[in-house]
Amino acid sequence: MIGDRSITWVNLPGVVIIIILSCRVPAQTKPDIELTQKLIDSLSAYPQGTMQENQYYKLVLQEYPDTHEAYMNLSVPYNKRGEHATGFDLLNRAVELNPVQYLGYRSFVKLYMMHDYEGALLDCLRLDSLTAFANPGVWGEEMDMVIGLCYLQLNDFQNARIRLSSSIKAVTKEAGKEWNSPRAFLYLGITLMKEKTYSQAIEVLDELTHLYPQFSEGYYYKAHCYSALKDLKNAEATLERCRQIFGKHGAEKNPYFEMPYQIYPSMLAGLSGPF
Repeated sequence: MIGDRSITWVNLPGVVIIIILSCRVPAQTKPDIELTQKLIDSLSAYPQGTMQENQYYKLVLQEYPDTHEAYMNLSVPYNKRGEHATGFDLLNRAVELNPVQYLGYRSFVKLYMMHDYEGALLDCLRLDSLTAFANPGVWGEEMDMVIGLCYLQLNDFQNARIRLSSSIKAVTKEAGKEWNSPRAFLYLGITLMKEKTYSQAIEVLDELTHLYPQFSEGYYYKAHCYSALKDLKNAEATLERCRQIFGKHGAEKNPYFEMPYQIYPSMLAGLSGPF
């Protein structure tokens, strides 16, 4: 036997005849997996990012190729691991199928994980236009606050100030000042500091530390404002307060990315150098 052929040798007096017989073996095909509810339920119970969960969503898409939830959920572990090329292939498809539901997550990833501030801003503004302003927000964060942060990172301080002020005003009117994210005050204070209106920045950061006394970032950037005003006594006192709060409570962190304007112990030695 050679390959798929059988060779037979026939000996006759003075003659050699070779008879070649074809003997093809049928190709072995892998049977399709039957998509049953039992199989789906068994795979869906596995944690995010596992091989089994990945297979679950692929089976769903095999049967229902326009299931936007499957594209979205497939993309999340890749984006968390920093595999954004693969993650965005899937996430972009989810956005195509349901922009209102997933533009917020895509802008969130672009802003915080990829530092694509222009791309994040475009997604935010598009979502803002589709949802009659601030509904449903950007992956759990208030729309104007995130848009303001995008403008701040792009050094468009005027639009940053307008959006961040609007965010604080809207949340305060609807639910009370204490329902604002501390980061809305932080980003507004930093915006005012970037505009060199240090006294106004201190007023905003005072509100932040009054509402959230354990938010160490507020003291750190307020100390910078005092330093810029040459008020070294208040600058050092505020920085010392920051050290105390940081020592007890640390700073806000995220396991998947560095928070904007996150502070570290090495930054608390002093205020030398430009901000």
